[in-house]
Amino acid sequence: MNIIVLFGGLSPEAEVSASSAQQISEHLEKNGHQLVSLNLIGQYPAFATFDDLLAAKADLAAVSTDKSVEITENTLKLAKLADICFLATHGGIGENGQLQALLELNKIKFTGNRFLSTGVAMDKSLTKKLMTAEKVGVAKEYEVDEVTEAAFPIVVKPNASGSSIGVSFPANMEEFKALDLEDVLIEQQLFGREFSVGVVDGVALPPIEIVATEGFYDYRAKYNPGFVQEICPADITPTVDAKLRQAAEYCHKQIGFEVYSRAEFIVDANENIWFIESNSIPGMTPMSLLPQEAAVVGMDYTQLCEKLIALSMKY
Repeated sequence: MNIIVLFGGLSPEAEVSASSAQQISEHLEKNGHQLVSLNLIGQYPAFATFDDLLAAKADLAAVSTDKSVEITENTLKLAKLADICFLATHGGIGENGQLQALLELNKIKFTGNRFLSTGVAMDKSLTKKLMTAEKVGVAKEYEVDEVTEAAFPIVVKPNASGSSIGVSFPANMEEFKALDLEDVLIEQQLFGREFSVGVVDGVALPPIEIVATEGFYDYRAKYNPGFVQEICPADITPTVDAKLRQAAEYCHKQIGFEVYSRAEFIVDANENIWFIESNSIPGMTPMSLLPQEAAVVGMDYTQLCEKLIALSMKY
């Protein structure tokens, strides 16, 4: 199969995206696919066929980028040459539904969820509103002018960003007012054990527990060795395991994901399940959680990629 891996762009998660793209590319090439990776904002020359593009592959890494656009015209044109585009995009247009909408309008096959569910998932506040208390707990939410000293402890995070970028835990009103409070989600801080649960084709994978050795599970901890322990299968009772899987499948369905997702939860001392957020394009770096969870059920990295391609080709 002729595959183009799309990555990068203007997102603050572009570096993570490039790491995912490299892993995806290496595994799919070893499995016999013809593959080229393209940065969304790469200034690529025009090619008439995928074979022409493939022949020039060695030179493509050195092309310049255009930071005045979200995706260059030639990147979009080249995407049409592939049988499918594997999206390794994280954050920005790659994960807010805009890229998916653009590809759908141009009748370009791509991996993962469609534009509507992807866009919904990027809006953390909207996503929470889709959940019901009977199925999964959600943290109390505050408007900026509702925050008083009585509200603490709270967490403040960008409403439309991933990889825990920009998340803050102000200790008091002074620290809170010093933050950039434009388009943020302000929530009551939850306490307990943190878990991630991937869902592929509507079926939950084994939960993975995330234990930060210092601070919290932020961008540094997610993508640098030594800052976090990731325990999979998690050391939990069968009851908690089942509750987490059911919650992940429920969130996947409520948001309307078509292919795959990864949800994050807090389990409190009373074994109540609290929803944090859902990811429409889970990371595929060497340290990412979804591949680790898939491996526990006997699905290695290459098989996971092939599964996502097969599911996505139906759309």
